[in-house]
Amino acid sequence: MNSLSFINFKLSIETMKKRLVLISSGFPYGKSETFLESEIKYLANVFEEINILCPEPKDTHLRSLPSNCSVAFYSKEISNLDKLKALLGLFSSTVRKELNIIKNTYQLRLSKGILSTLLISIYQAKKIAETCRNKYLKEQQKDSETVFYSYWCDDTALALALLKQEYPEIKCVSRTHGWDVYFGVHELNYLPFRHFIADNLNSIFTISNKGKEEIRETWKVKDLSTIQVSRLGVERQEIQTNQNSSVFTLVSCSNVIPLKRVNLIAEAVLSSQEPVHWIHFGDGVELNKIQKYCEENKQVHHDISFRGRLANEEVLDFYKTNWIDAFINVSSSEGVPVSIMETMSFGIPCIATDVGGNSEIVNDENGALLDSNPSFKAIQTAFKQVLNDSKKREAAYKTWEEKYNAEKNYKTFVENLMEN
Repeated sequence: MNSLSFINFKLSIETMKKRLVLISSGFPYGKSETFLESEIKYLANVFEEINILCPEPKDTHLRSLPSNCSVAFYSKEISNLDKLKALLGLFSSTVRKELNIIKNTYQLRLSKGILSTLLISIYQAKKIAETCRNKYLKEQQKDSETVFYSYWCDDTALALALLKQEYPEIKCVSRTHGWDVYFGVHELNYLPFRHFIADNLNSIFTISNKGKEEIRETWKVKDLSTIQVSRLGVERQEIQTNQNSSVFTLVSCSNVIPLKRVNLIAEAVLSSQEPVHWIHFGDGVELNKIQKYCEENKQVHHDISFRGRLANEEVLDFYKTNWIDAFINVSSSEGVPVSIMETMSFGIPCIATDVGGNSEIVNDENGALLDSNPSFKAIQTAFKQVLNDSKKREAAYKTWEEKYNAEKNYKTFVENLMEN
């Protein structure tokens, strides 16, 4: 977004709020929540002051922030004493209502795991709410001039729901992404206090239509008037010039954990009889195992490179300077992957599983949409579908332009935040 666009955008907002309190799970420290790196610029352009509240960082590398941003911390640590104190939540009317919802609305058996989850959740949320109250709700501060925004619909969103109940005049909102909206990806098939959050926040912004559908169908929230779809976005890039590849160059970018099923990509690549160059960005608990598997099974026409966890700008620089035939994501659960938005902004076709909101960004025109649990042979077929297809590349870029353009999406989102 250029400086002139920033100025025009700022002037288009008639009533500026003075302050935004943004609660993250790590940003701006370390390398997590890279998608906030783009959004923060749009937020900083319309709020006079942004206070970022995040957990005390283990990785103390601080990313670049706009000059009107400051950072404070809350603690996520739960001691054994805290766990005992959490039991007092059983006497809370909010907890009793949640127990009733679990039994009668979700029709779930009240297991020890569910009970522990909800009691720890509300205990942690009360601690975060207290931090917000002490830091940001001073008597001399006009509450109507502050917006509280939780980037995830987790304990921090619950904290804002509690805060909103105490201070009805403040504005509190949350995003939902993937794991924080879909019950089915959790062993307990449950997420705590969804009704309480939906009933008390001013707005919940889902990043996909599928997320909003999940709120209606699984959370069983009847009043959807405060639930809005607000897609994430990435910045404009230059579409890659078409080339005819003799070697299929494939890129993936994710944590190497069971949920991401990077092993499936490895199987598809290693069983291919055609030349394949596969580059993976990211690390995780399964990395060493998959690296060893590749070393033991690759043939002369397989070129495999694990680049580890890089800063987001380094990954984007790679996309700018290297020809890529396709990007692949075979996760068992997703929201809408920012990694796919990024590659489509370069006009790179994407292969993805039909989970979460993936079908809203990937289709057979701009890549290949696989079944939710594909075989390695199905993945290999997708390789052939996207190779040297200029129309898919054009369609990928068009998808980014129409649905995941950061400037368009974040302007609209910020305008929603500014509304009274």
